[in-house]
Amino acid sequence: MNTPLDPPSGRLRRSRVNGHVIAHRETGTGPAVLLLHGWPQTGAAWRTVVPLLKDHATVVVPDLPGFGASSRPHTGYDKMTVAATVHELMHTLGHDKYHAVGHDVGGQVLLPLARIAPDAIQSVVFVEAGVPGLGNSLASGNPFTGGSWHFGFNMLPDLPEALLTGREDVYLRWIFHRDSIGVVVADAVDDAFQEYVTAFRAPGGVRGAMEHYRALPTDIEDNRRIAAEGRSGAPALVVGARQGVGLGWLDSVEDSFATVTSAWIEDCGHYVPEERPAELADLLRAHWTRAEP
Repeated sequence: MNTPLDPPSGRLRRSRVNGHVIAHRETGTGPAVLLLHGWPQTGAAWRTVVPLLKDHATVVVPDLPGFGASSRPHTGYDKMTVAATVHELMHTLGHDKYHAVGHDVGGQVLLPLARIAPDAIQSVVFVEAGVPGLGNSLASGNPFTGGSWHFGFNMLPDLPEALLTGREDVYLRWIFHRDSIGVVVADAVDDAFQEYVTAFRAPGGVRGAMEHYRALPTDIEDNRRIAAEGRSGAPALVVGARQGVGLGWLDSVEDSFATVTSAWIEDCGHYVPEERPAELADLLRAHWTRAEP
């Protein structure tokens, strides 16, 4: 299957790790970097960021379990399990040390990843993301909404699958239009929109995507336990978009990482890797340089 990531970001490969089949691409030279996409996307979300990084880093871009061309198991969507899977992928590819970047739900993997592989993680970057259960992440009152109705909807058992089947494109288009700004949906997200729709329409596609939300109660318990054990030493950067989530979850990262910096990206909605790839790539490279021993 060719995607918007081919060929500048490497050919699609599929590897069996931790009982999953994980689709991934690898390209570039230099220190290893793991890019974890957000919801409701696939690794294609990084398609315009990767060419800006591959001369400086060896970039690995997986489809998270439940998304894209990766498998859609019935269990294992809690972020501790996802973290173990992507870490095993990096180990299988020969990367014993690496930087990790997560957008949206991909960012929710970073604290568990830093805890299970502290010697491997050289730095982390939260892009429009934070740590569920810490800081003000639950300030909306409903512990599972995160401030947006779609958290609660996505967590419902069975109903999203029933209502969205055959209407996946309508739901995804609405989500992207709500959370991006200006004409960026036409100029950026649309390059990969059909891939996102196709992934949702595949057998188990809606279920696999929603299971990441249904795992939130477990994630919250795990994150609180991890934070109670002490802050991670991996240098952390939190990137917020001025018209997106922003730095609203910055305190959740500060509760769990010892060294935290933050940065704004102006004139940008939630989908930073697609809306402002050059600005994001500059921030990533600068953060990795600061994190060098």
